[in-house]
Amino acid sequence: MIVGYSRLCVAVCLLAGVMIVNAAEPADTRELNAKEAVKREVHYSMIGPRNTLVFYTFNDQQAILQLTIGNEDESFPVSGRVLLFSKETSEEGLKKWINNQHSDGLYPEVPTPILVEMLAAGACEVTSHKKLGVTKGSGLRKADYYNYEVMFSMKVQNVAGQFVLAGFTDSSKVLVEVR
Repeated sequence: MIVGYSRLCVAVCLLAGVMIVNAAEPADTRELNAKEAVKREVHYSMIGPRNTLVFYTFNDQQAILQLTIGNEDESFPVSGRVLLFSKETSEEGLKKWINNQHSDGLYPEVPTPILVEMLAAGACEVTSHKKLGVTKGSGLRKADYYNYEVMFSMKVQNVAGQFVLAGFTDSSKVLVEVR
């Protein structure tokens, strides 16, 4: 009789539009969807072109996905990590944290992540690339650089009780030195 009652409760909840939470995933698991994130790309350092950094900021979830795309050659290796910050972290705090990752550390007081999860090898893979042209050298580095559009695919990432990152595809610009 209790089994029948449970099924009846589930059916009534579904018909009423009540969401049933999976007990295996705590309610505070952060849902990260790149379509809802603010994307920022960094291709240059103070001395010139560098490996590409791609930051996806999930302001409502106080989280950042950071991808690094290598620029040594056309293999474009991708590595990444997901960073979770305390729920009190502001959008401005996340912006300052990102700035300090690629600049001269202009901001002395930035939030500290409460979780840093490195992505497994193969979690994000380059699916194709296209040469777009050449950037002539200037500044400290006089080398010329090929401009590439690199398309990549991120697999779903799930760390139980912490976050679920939805899979997605995207592209970024990468500069590779002409040799």
